[in-house]
Amino acid sequence: MPGRAIPRCFSVLIATLFFVSLARSATNDLHDAAFWKAIKENNFAVPAHESAGALALEIPVLAASTDPTLRDGCGYEILAAWVYRNHLLTPEQLESLRSKLLPAMTAHIGESENDTVFGRSFSALYMSILAAQDLRQPFLSDATFKQTLDVALRCYAEEKDLRGYVPIKGWAHATAHVADLLKFLARSPHLSVEDQRRIVNAVAQRGRSAHLVFIWGEDARMAATLLSIVDRKDFDASIFKTWFDSLIGEHNELWKSPTIEQQAYASVRVQTNVLAHLSAKCAAEKDQTASANFREALSAALTKLD
Repeated sequence: MPGRAIPRCFSVLIATLFFVSLARSATNDLHDAAFWKAIKENNFAVPAHESAGALALEIPVLAASTDPTLRDGCGYEILAAWVYRNHLLTPEQLESLRSKLLPAMTAHIGESENDTVFGRSFSALYMSILAAQDLRQPFLSDATFKQTLDVALRCYAEEKDLRGYVPIKGWAHATAHVADLLKFLARSPHLSVEDQRRIVNAVAQRGRSAHLVFIWGEDARMAATLLSIVDRKDFDASIFKTWFDSLIGEHNELWKSPTIEQQAYASVRVQTNVLAHLSAKCAAEKDQTASANFREALSAALTKLD
């Protein structure tokens, strides 16, 4: 006699339990906080019988931790040491790591005032290590560079959580960390003039859409991104003109009203602060890479924004 068919609901239940079991198994395979802290305390040496390449693929998990000693002190510092100082990861391993970090940069994007920001923000910061390394030992193709740039620009367009420092949990800093990534991408030989324009527009819009004035150094980090563009040999100064003209118009409208609307003020103030930091950075350069015409145009714009 043939057996009875298993009801569909039981089949779904069995499948669900199977995948939950796999997820738990994968989680259990990850190294714990003590493991990572021991690596840092041991001058970032790779533990015996472990592979830097395999361990590096676990590091993206640390980005989402609410423990700053694990997220910043271990995740970022270990990855930076292994990539910058010890050169332990091959181009293939760097690409595998990039593939894991990229979707994490936009996970739950649009949410605000919750812990998901840490995973997005620190995935961008970890990605900045890879982008910096690509300038020294290239591993990004035109396609993977464009993909990374597109995601970074999406972060600036869609990120709603603008917190800087969060008590106990440490730095959220999504705006600053995406700027750190864009700073290195902006120096890449893969970057086109149109990409320069996209980055400048993204920084301008990030400032324009801010509902608060940054107080945790984000504006200086955004200016460092812009400086990477200004310092390029193929820099096209005209890409800033639209921003200057638009911001001056926003500033003039702001002060026409007898009452000041807070978000409008924050928008103008953040953009102005970014450009003021850029002007200071240009002036501080020993070789004055930025053209005299651009520096004059920037100074003239800032004068109108006083």
